[in-house]
Amino acid sequence: MKSWVKKQFNTLSVAVSGLLAVPYGKQLEKFFSNIINETPTVYGKTIDKFYNETHIGGALHRLFDRSHSPIDMWEKVKVAVKDDTKLDELKNYFIELGKDLQTPMGIPLHSIQDKASYDKLVSAISDKFLIKKSWLYDLQTVNLLEVFSTTLGVVALFFGWKKKDKEEFAELCASLGLAGAVGANPLLLIIALVSLAKSYTQNKNKNKFKKGTLRGFVGMGSFIMTASLFSSPLIGIIIGLAVAISVKKSLKKLEFQEIYDWFKENISKYADTISSATGITYLYKKIKNFV
Repeated sequence: MKSWVKKQFNTLSVAVSGLLAVPYGKQLEKFFSNIINETPTVYGKTIDKFYNETHIGGALHRLFDRSHSPIDMWEKVKVAVKDDTKLDELKNYFIELGKDLQTPMGIPLHSIQDKASYDKLVSAISDKFLIKKSWLYDLQTVNLLEVFSTTLGVVALFFGWKKKDKEEFAELCASLGLAGAVGANPLLLIIALVSLAKSYTQNKNKNKFKKGTLRGFVGMGSFIMTASLFSSPLIGIIIGLAVAISVKKSLKKLEFQEIYDWFKENISKYADTISSATGITYLYKKIKNFV
């Protein structure tokens, strides 16, 4: 029973994280953007006061107005009403936090104090590595579906943390890590990378670790690349899943060196698709020169 539950969580966590990493994952995020009534309250107005007075950052103001990160929002809620109780503050804090989390823009994990310096740095990174500025912004924020995806990932990783099958664990870490990177989910990316590092240090059989990791990257990568080719979400997901399942089944029958040779032979063919799906054109040149 426990093994069945573990398998289901693995499948669900990889499926959800992969779905949010493809372009129409944003459409899914918009679908859940009106769960909580967004009618402004005195607490919400206090949180938005600085932005309404300065209009700093425009649509990206949550990163710059020093009011929307979890810590900053709590400080704003505490001073919104003078004679409210701590219970009122806690209740309205989580309501306002939920309102922001349910939107595709989500909440920032921190606040940027100097917008001019940030804009200069982001422009330099974008120009040098050809990374979309929107991806760099998204990497610093989380929304409701990203939190949900990360939670599923944590549970799946917990089930496999002490299991003997280190190859399967490495595959799960690699799959979630790639989805977190492409989908700009900072929480999932960090947790997956830490878990992958743990798997590497504790796995005495490095060949199994490498095989599992490569299978995870290739499996998730094949889904993201294939699904991103289609404008129709349904067709893209169905064909993407079919390709990913077929690739992973084929890789299980091969030795690590055969997988690696196959990876080197075919990855450059999909450089254009990877570049388009991630927005990281810098990867194009690196992949083209990989072979």
